[in-house]
Order: sequence, then C-alpha cells, then structure tokens
Amino acid sequence: MATSLTYFNFDGSRGLECRLALAAAGVQFNDIRIDRTQWLALKPTMPYGALPVLEHDGRTLSQTNAILVYVGREHGLHPADSWLAAEHEAVMQSVEDLRVKMPGRPDMSEDEKRTTREEFAAGWLKTWGDTVEARVRGPFLEGETMNVADIKLAVILRSFLAGAYDHIPASTLNAWPKLLALGLAVNAHPAVVGYFARR
Repeated sequence: MATSLTYFNFDGSRGLECRLALAAAGVQFNDIRIDRTQWLALKPTMPYGALPVLEHDGRTLSQTNAILVYVGREHGLHPADSWLAAEHEAVMQSVEDLRVKMPGRPDMSEDEKRTTREEFAAGWLKTWGDTVEARVRGPFLEGETMNVADIKLAVILRSFLAGAYDHIPASTLNAWPKLLALGLAVNAHPAVVGYFARR
C-alpha cells in the first residue's frame, strides 16, 4: 500500500512531526517536499487548504493531529486506553494553541514584538510549560514508551532550542527539566536518529 506525505521542504513544525511519526512506525513513505510556489498552485486542491497531507491506500487525510493519531493508533504509538489517548490529544492540541498564540504579526515593530513575546513567555507560555511538565511521567509522557504526542512535543521544543522565536531564549525551557528530558529522549530514539541520519 503506497503512502506519501506532502509538506514544505524543511525539517520542522507540523511536517516534521508527521515524518517522525511515520519513521517511528516503520512506515516507508514518499516524502513529497514542495516550495512556496508549488504550494500556491496546489493549495486549492488540498483538503482544508492546508499541509501536511497524508495519502495512504488511495485515501487522503489532512490536519496534523488527525494524521498523528491515525499513525499512532495503527502502529502502537498512541495509548489504547480512551482516557489516556484523550489526554495525549489534549497535549497535542495545546502545541497547536501555542503556535497560534505566539505573538509576532508582520506589522509589529521589533520593540513591540520583544515586549509582547516577553509577556507571553511570562504568562501563557509559563502556564503551558507548567501544565505539560506536570503531565510527564518520564522519560516520555507515559513512562518508557514513546508516543506520537511525545514526538509533537519534541518538535516544538526543537524550535525553541533553535531560537526560532525571537526574544524567547532557549534558556526559558530550563524551568521544565522533565519536558527538556522528554525532548532528549525522543531525539535519542533509534527511529528518530535513523530519520536524521538518512536526511
């Protein structure tokens, strides 16, 4: 059964989450990477006008968390217990909330961006980090087993640690040692190491 994933041509954000989930599941997939020009032509044909898009066995699935949950359920990377699964899905949705709430409109001056992001880090982001930190059993959310929610958390942590968000230094994450350890555990997972080695 042919499987493909379409996303922009960089290793980050929602596309990387899905690529790593497929890699962790041991799924061979066609990694379709497009540029912005290609996206403008493709966008009207995509479900919800968004990427990533998973195609499998002649069917198409859009929306990142839906893709992650599908891959997780099919390959033992999402809790079988309904309550635990819902808790993991809440964590994944909170990562999407973080991305949406991150201040930084194009029309902001640098001073305004600095002020709003510092306020964000001290307010909403602190609440988010404290909440997720309390949920981590260690090293992963549910103990010794990596799930797709762990992968999603590791990817957003990767963005912070790489300095993707101006005026929110990587040291901000030091307040959440269990969360940082989760990111390291995902990065050390053989499937994740293998993915980046092949890249």
